[in-house]
Amino acid sequence: MRYASIITRTGLITALSMAAFMACKKEKEQNGPSIVIPNETGVIAGDQTVPPGTHTVRFKLVFQKGSGKDDADLKDFSFTFNAGAGNQPVFANRPAPNGSSFTFDTTLDITGTAGQTYTYTFSVRDKNDKSASKAFRITFADTSSQPTVIIDSLINQSFTNADSGAHLRYQPGTGAFAVQTRVQANANPSQILFVYYYSSTSARHSIISPAILRDAIYNTTAVEWDNPSTQTTNFRSAPAGTSFSDITAAGITAAYNNGTDVNDFSGNGNQRAECTAGRLIAFNQGSIYGIVRVESVTPNAAGATLSIKVVRP
Repeated sequence: MRYASIITRTGLITALSMAAFMACKKEKEQNGPSIVIPNETGVIAGDQTVPPGTHTVRFKLVFQKGSGKDDADLKDFSFTFNAGAGNQPVFANRPAPNGSSFTFDTTLDITGTAGQTYTYTFSVRDKNDKSASKAFRITFADTSSQPTVIIDSLINQSFTNADSGAHLRYQPGTGAFAVQTRVQANANPSQILFVYYYSSTSARHSIISPAILRDAIYNTTAVEWDNPSTQTTNFRSAPAGTSFSDITAAGITAAYNNGTDVNDFSGNGNQRAECTAGRLIAFNQGSIYGIVRVESVTPNAAGATLSIKVVRP
């Protein structure tokens, strides 16, 4: 009987372990739906500050089914408006026109006075009752006597190892972003914020300061950078509680000033930061301050999706 008891307990523990394993596995295979903001001129990509008056704003969102094995088709989506007195539905639980992916594109005329803030929230739900949402806050403020501070955004941009990494170009004069190969970036080295690179040797994704790619440690690698005019970008982990979606210009600068030095790669100091899903990385290059949210990385292969916000100098 003693041995039977031991066997019974062992069988019970094994069964519970298998059940826990299967539950964890199933959870990992349900990512839930996502919302992507296309990088298009005129589309609201984040929070905005506008002068009092009437403005035309355009929202464009792509609702997507989750990529997990057990993710369900999209079920419905909603749109709410909040002018300070609670959420008011524009429409609620409207059936999804396509179970895999669909685009919602709308243009609105909005009117507000100084001090008012409007919040527009879009939500999508799948048939597993998993959901995702995006909120956009528009603040009306009299900026006539204040310098204009602009946040430029590049949302959900894909990066890969095209020609020894993907080089992010930023033009402060216009706020324009572009992802370039090394050959293209050689024509504008002073405008490269960082280089995305995946190392097949270490199986790690990272963003790298252009300056350190001229160091001797890269002389025999494919990512060597030969132009002497490259810029130094330093990275820090943003403080806990930092909100990428709601961050202000002052918040971006504070995220860097109050952040923690990265030192993720031996010998690279603060000029190379590892990209892991969900991480917020603040950076500084001269008078430019910015923040990166790592949306996702490809396991064991080149490829990452990053969202970037930069305070225009």
